[in-house]
Amino acid sequence: MKRSFKIKQVEEFAGKNLGAYDSGHDWWHLERVRNNAFQIMEAEGSCDQVIVEIASLLHDIGDSKFMEKGSEDPARLLHRFLTGLELEERIIEEVIFINRNLSFSKGKKPERISVEFMIVQDADRLDAIGAIGIARAFNYGGFVNNPIFDPSGRDHSTISHFYDKLLKLKDLMNTGTGRRLADERHRFLELYLEQFYHEWNFGKRSEDQQ
Repeated sequence: MKRSFKIKQVEEFAGKNLGAYDSGHDWWHLERVRNNAFQIMEAEGSCDQVIVEIASLLHDIGDSKFMEKGSEDPARLLHRFLTGLELEERIIEEVIFINRNLSFSKGKKPERISVEFMIVQDADRLDAIGAIGIARAFNYGGFVNNPIFDPSGRDHSTISHFYDKLLKLKDLMNTGTGRRLADERHRFLELYLEQFYHEWNFGKRSEDQQ
């Protein structure tokens, strides 16, 4: 089976499995992650491009935020699909490993990770920060009906998500290229928050809100 045909099948499979997700986790998110990964891969050097591309496209399959009770185990689903593409078992195993361990919510990073894992994780995290990351954060907040901001800090708001996750991502990048690309996006997060609080307080200067 030709590589281009296999990638086409992966694209179709990924698209079909995003139906219940919000638009911040849609096909265009996968496309941006793939493009981010290619940019990092080109700068960082040798790695398995097939693993990077397939893992980028399949990294959100089985996302716990959108999983329904009784859904098939994502690892089993992916293994069956990838086996049908006649891929080498080492590729299948690494793609599934990346899928299962990539998320920020997993907490501590696995002790042994591949360069492919590092690239795809950085690529995904880049799409969570900067202008697009802000748009995605508020889109998801609206999807689950979270408040935009709660000055009391009692509720989980989209602004609190900046502090819980988004502002931490720059320092969690795996590669030099990922860190470099994250710097500009991180600064935009900080600029956005500064303007947000300025408007929230009707133009008055205020102390740190968090």
